[in-house]
Amino acid sequence: MVWEYKIIFVGMESEDEDEYETRLHEGVHLLNELGSEGWELINYLPHHMTGNRTKYHAVLKRHRPA
Repeated sequence: MVWEYKIIFVGMESEDEDEYETRLHEGVHLLNELGSEGWELINYLPHHMTGNRTKYHAVLKRHRPA
């Protein structure tokens, strides 16, 4: 079986709760769209930055057509 992979940026931490909720729901919407295209979330990567901030990426895979 052959796989293809995708890494997407899904957001950064925010101290603003409304902004956090908005980003959270946008991320869920994006993952649902990608899931309907056959992508499966296999990992979630935090990347710690300066200033105690973290950005996040999602790693996805799906079967690659032969």
